[in-house]
Amino acid sequence: MGRILARSTNATITIFLAFLLSYAMLVGLALTSPQTLTWLLDGSEIIEDALTHTNLPNEYNNWLRIFVGEEQILFLFFAILARIVIAIVGSSFSAAIGRKPS
Repeated sequence: MGRILARSTNATITIFLAFLLSYAMLVGLALTSPQTLTWLLDGSEIIEDALTHTNLPNEYNNWLRIFVGEEQILFLFFAILARIVIAIVGSSFSAAIGRKPS
């Protein structure tokens, strides 16, 4: 029982840290390099257009248009990047203290 609780707590903490880190990266990018953020927003708009202008029936395409926005795509990119950073830091920390991941 304790092992299940430890794994679920670890996953929850990782997701929460990725959420915070992705927002920190987004704000940091907006403050330091607004030109790059504009470029990323334009790219996510292209991806949004490609996803929402498919030959799906209207009942499915409407859901895509509601839930898939350029802001969500951009945040998803930063969240994936944050998860990669957390995995690298976490595995480096585990290797440094000599504990094997279970």
